[in-house]
Amino acid sequence: MTISERQLAVFAADHEHKLGSAVSPRYLAGPGDPRHITHALRAAGWTNTSDPLHPAITMASSDHVHRLDLNLARPYYSWKISTEFGHSYWSATFSAATPVEIVAGLADALIRPAPDEAGPTVVDILTARGWAHTTDDTGSQSLASPDGIVQAELRVSTFLGVRGWEFGAARYHGEYGPEGLLWRAYFDEATPAHLLASVTDAISTPTPVLRGRFKIDEGPHLKVGPEFAIGAEVLAAHKVRLARARLCRPRPAPPAVRAGAPAAPSRTPARPSR
Repeated sequence: MTISERQLAVFAADHEHKLGSAVSPRYLAGPGDPRHITHALRAAGWTNTSDPLHPAITMASSDHVHRLDLNLARPYYSWKISTEFGHSYWSATFSAATPVEIVAGLADALIRPAPDEAGPTVVDILTARGWAHTTDDTGSQSLASPDGIVQAELRVSTFLGVRGWEFGAARYHGEYGPEGLLWRAYFDEATPAHLLASVTDAISTPTPVLRGRFKIDEGPHLKVGPEFAIGAEVLAAHKVRLARARLCRPRPAPPAVRAGAPAAPSRTPARPSR
């Protein structure tokens, strides 16, 4: 199964009358619609394994290697994408207010084939886009977006080693930590490098995203385009997104060819003797 016509109709109805704007940077856009993620995973062959009468969602990949857990009642780690136990374990978590396009940076890379060659690192991507980069004596690294809103840290502990990348968006980053935290994402040290690269690109890309009028948290660093009826554009982009996700569905294995039963030996009727 994939996304049903009814589910798509409900999505369309939720957006068709909305007025909104294109906003950037996307890390200030607000959370957006979670179906941006869940519909795409479903179209790519993931299944919903959770109780349909419970507000929390659990989805599993078709090969049962990866899973998604979404529970908006847990504001600090509402999204969790990880491997199932029994596989080489890693996990990534996102708070409830994380823009869905950022979560999609990891989820979309997960349904695509992993690249054969190593790509750019977190540091490569961010420094190329003007983020300030510093390191300390322990090997810990820190990067800050040009407007100072987002900080990325790779923490290295003397006793525990590398602790993984953490991204945090806040109105102010001070000596004692972030104030006015907007969202946070954490990737443990075993998170595959190509997934980290994809989500880092999603965080730092200048490409704007669409948001409804009352979902825009205006601030001095947010650029808001002209207002228009965004419903048709949101739906069209969603359909394209689902079509691309369907291309990532695993192809069913061809049916096994069963060896036929050996043919019974033919018998030539005996000729009557003369």
